[in-house]
Amino acid sequence: MAATYAGQKRSFHQMRDVGTLPLSTGSTTSTSGVASPRGHTPHLDNARDTPDRASFASGTTEPSFRAASFEPDASVVLIGVKGVGKSSLGVLAANAYHRRLIESERVFYDTTGQTANAYRKLHGAVDYRKRHDEVLEQTFQRYGKDAVIVLSFADLEHEGAGRLRRYAATHPVIHIMRDVKGVSDYLKVWTEDRVKQLLRMSGPVIRACSNYDFFNRSATDDSSTMDLGRADEHEWSEARSANGSFLTLKRAERDFLRLLRNIIGDHDRGPSHQSAYPLSQILVEQRTYTYSVVVHFDAVVNGELDLEEVQTGADAVELVVPIDFDKASSGAKVDHNLVAKAFGIVRRASILPIILSLDEANDSSITSRAQQAEMINVFLRLAPEFCTVDLGLGDNVVEQVTSCKGYTRIIGLKHFAKRPGHGWNDSECVYVYHNMQRLGCDVAKLTMSTTIENDNFEVKAFKRRIRENSSIPRLTCYNTGIIGRTSLCFNYVLTPTRPEGPLSELEPDTDQPLVTAKQLTHALFAIFKHEPMHFFIYGLDVSWSLSPAMHNAAYAACGMAHHFTTISSNGMDELQSMMYKHTFGGCAVVQPYKTKVVSMMTVLSAHAEAIGAVNSVIPIRELLDDTSVPDELKIMSTRNRSGPVKALWGDNTDWIGLRACVRRGLSPANTVRSTSTGIVCGAGGQARAAVYALLSLGVMHVFVANRTLSTAHALADHYNKLIDSKVIKHAIGNDGTKARVRVIESFTDSWPAGFSLPTMVVCTIPSQKPDSSVPSNFTVPSSWLQNPTGGVAVELSYNPMVTPFVLQMRAEAKRGWILMDGFDHLPEQAFAQFELFTGRRAPRKLMRDVVLDHYRNQQKVDDGGGVERERAFAVD
Repeated sequence: MAATYAGQKRSFHQMRDVGTLPLSTGSTTSTSGVASPRGHTPHLDNARDTPDRASFASGTTEPSFRAASFEPDASVVLIGVKGVGKSSLGVLAANAYHRRLIESERVFYDTTGQTANAYRKLHGAVDYRKRHDEVLEQTFQRYGKDAVIVLSFADLEHEGAGRLRRYAATHPVIHIMRDVKGVSDYLKVWTEDRVKQLLRMSGPVIRACSNYDFFNRSATDDSSTMDLGRADEHEWSEARSANGSFLTLKRAERDFLRLLRNIIGDHDRGPSHQSAYPLSQILVEQRTYTYSVVVHFDAVVNGELDLEEVQTGADAVELVVPIDFDKASSGAKVDHNLVAKAFGIVRRASILPIILSLDEANDSSITSRAQQAEMINVFLRLAPEFCTVDLGLGDNVVEQVTSCKGYTRIIGLKHFAKRPGHGWNDSECVYVYHNMQRLGCDVAKLTMSTTIENDNFEVKAFKRRIRENSSIPRLTCYNTGIIGRTSLCFNYVLTPTRPEGPLSELEPDTDQPLVTAKQLTHALFAIFKHEPMHFFIYGLDVSWSLSPAMHNAAYAACGMAHHFTTISSNGMDELQSMMYKHTFGGCAVVQPYKTKVVSMMTVLSAHAEAIGAVNSVIPIRELLDDTSVPDELKIMSTRNRSGPVKALWGDNTDWIGLRACVRRGLSPANTVRSTSTGIVCGAGGQARAAVYALLSLGVMHVFVANRTLSTAHALADHYNKLIDSKVIKHAIGNDGTKARVRVIESFTDSWPAGFSLPTMVVCTIPSQKPDSSVPSNFTVPSSWLQNPTGGVAVELSYNPMVTPFVLQMRAEAKRGWILMDGFDHLPEQAFAQFELFTGRRAPRKLMRDVVLDHYRNQQKVDDGGGVERERAFAVD
C-alpha cells in the first residue's frame, strides 16, 4: 500500500507562487517551467526536455506521435499533480498485475533518510536538485520491470522532465488527470480558480513527458452526471451503502484496468470482468451485422444522454469530437482535459468497445489537417479500442498512426463527398481499399454520398469483390444520406446508428446516421436474413423463472422477432424432441437436468466439460466439410437462422455469472493474491460452477464445505485431477496449476490453520429442502467471517429472496462484507446466454430492470406493504 509516513507529501501552500507562472492555453503553447515546491521555476531545456510543438504552429501535418510499443513486463509510470488519485490508482494497478509499487517520494526518503523538503532546507536547492536527479535515475534503472512507479509533479524539476521523457520511449507513462472540483475538494485549502491554474499550467508539461492520459472521475463528478450513463447504479442496497467508498473505488478500478489492458494487455491472474462472456473472445470487427451507436461530444459533456439506454442493440460506442473546438456548443473551449473527461464518461457507462472519431471537417486546409492530426494524437493517448483516421490527412500521417497505435485498432476512413464517375465500380474505390491495406489499417471504412438508388446494390457487389480477394482489413462500406439507408441494412461491420428517439428533419444528403440499431435488426428479419427462433428454459418446474421476462424484453428492445418460453417436465424426452426442431434457437437447462443433458450434446465447450454440467444449449446448423463442428466465430455467425439441426453445442454460463458477481463485489483491498482463500458452501451442480469460477479468478486456495462429506470430497478430487493434468489451464493460467481444492469436514469446524480467512464466500445450498416445504436455515460460522477487510458473499438462491444467509451477510456489511445475491447472479449469467443464443450483446440495463421490478414487487409483498427496501447492482 502507499506509504503514509509523516512529511512524505508536500503541502500545496509550499507551491504558493505557482499562480505567477505563465499558463499554457493549448497544446501548441510552449512551456518553459515547472513549479517547484518552494515556488522556484526549474529549468527545462525545450530542445531537450519537451516535444517540439512549433511544427503545428507552422502548419505541418506531421505531429510527433508518442511511443506505444513496450515489453510486456515494462514498468508503468503514473504522474500527475497532487489530488488526482495517482497513489490509489498505483495500488490498484500493482495489485491487479502483481507488481511492486514504487513511490518516488518514498524512494527519496529511504535513500537519503529525509523528505524532499527537509533535504532541500538542510542542503540547499542546488544540492537537492543534484541528489534528486540521481535518485530518480536510480529508480528508473532499478525498477525498469514489473513495477508501478508513482511520481509527483515535483519530480519533473531540473533534469527530471528530460529523464522521464526518455523513459517514456520504452515504458508507458500515464498522465493522471481529474476535474477541478475533485482536486479542490481533496486539497481543501485551494480555491477552484487556483486549482484550474495549476492544471492548465501542469498539463502541457506532463503531456510532454508522457504517452497516455487517464481522466480519474471523482465521486463529485460522478454524482453531477448521474443521468448520463449509469453502468451500475440503480439504487443502493443496505449492504453497499454501508461500505461508503467501495463503489467509487470499484468504478475507478474498472476504468483504470481497462486502460492498462489497452496499453500492456491483460494479466494472467485477474482477467477483465467481461473476458469470460462469449462475445468477448471475438473481435467485434470479425462478427457480422455489428452496429456502433454514434454519440456526440457536446451531448456527452452536457449530460443530454442516458448512455446506458442508447447502447441497446449496439456493439460499440462511437464518440464524435468536434474539430473546430471554439465552436463546440458545450460553451467551453475543448481541450485535452475535456476530451479525456468525455471519453471517461463513455468508458464508465459502457463495456462496449469505444471508437473515437473526429467530426466532419469543413475545410481541407493545412491548418485544419494539423488540428486533425493533433487530435488523433490526443485520441491515441486515451487508448481507445478504435480510432478513426481520415485518409485526407495523408499517407505519411496515417502510417505514423498505425505504427504507434499500440492495442488500439485503426479505422481508415475515406468519404466520397462527390460520387466517383462510375460509383462503386470506379477503380478509385478499389485503390483506396488497397491503400488502407498497405498503410496498416485494421478496418477500412468507405462511404459515398449518393442520390442514385442503384448504388445501394452496387455497394454490395463492391464488398463481394473485395471479400473474394482480401479479408484484412475488414471492410465497412455504405452509402450516406436518405437514399443510402438501404445499404446500411446489408453492411456487415460497425454500421453507424443513431440513438432511439424522434429524428429531426435532415437534408437528403446528410452524413449523419439516420437509422437505429433496432431498425436495422428489424429490417434483417423483414427481409428474412434473420428468422424468428424459439428459445426456452427447461426444468422440473420452471413456472417461476424470470428468464422469459428478461429475454423477451431484450428481444423486443433489440428488434428481434424471437420468443422465449418455459417448459416444465419430469423427464428428458420432451427436451430431446424440442432441440431438433427447425426453429429451435437455444435453451437454458436447470436442475435436475444440468448433468443429465451432457450426454445429449455433440460437443461441449471447454468450460462445460471441466464443470461437468450444461445450462445452455445452442443448435449447430452448418458443419465443416469433414463433418466436424466449426469454431465459435462460425457458430456465432449462423445464429438467428432456422433449419435442420445437425449438432448440439453444450455450454455453461453459471460460472460466468458467479465470476462476475465475485469480481464486482470484491473490494480492491481484497484483490486476489497468492494467499487469498474462498469457500464454497454446498457440493451440487452450482457448487461445481462456483469452484470453477474461483479458480478462474486465480484463487489458489478453494475450500468446499457440505453436509454430505463424500460429495464434497468427490468435488474436490474432480478439480484437483483437472488441475494436475493441466486440462483447465485455459481457465486458470500458468500459476493456477499450483491451486488446490480442499474440504472442510464440518460447518462446526474452525477455519483451517495455516490459511488466511476467506474473502470470498459462495452459498450454493438450496433455500428449500427437497420437499419444497421446509426452508433451509443455513448460515456460515461467524468465525469464518473475521477477515479484517471483509470480502464478498454470494447467495445463489432467489426464491425466497431473503434467506438466513442473506440476513447474516447484511449484518456483516458494516465490517466490509459485500452481499451479492441471486438477483445479481441471475442477470449476469443471462447476459452470457443472450450472447450465445443471438450472437449479440445483451441490453444489460433493461434485463436488470426486469429483475429489479420483480424484486421490488416481491419485496413490497414481503414487507406487507411497508417501505420498500432499496437495492443495487454493482459495477460490471
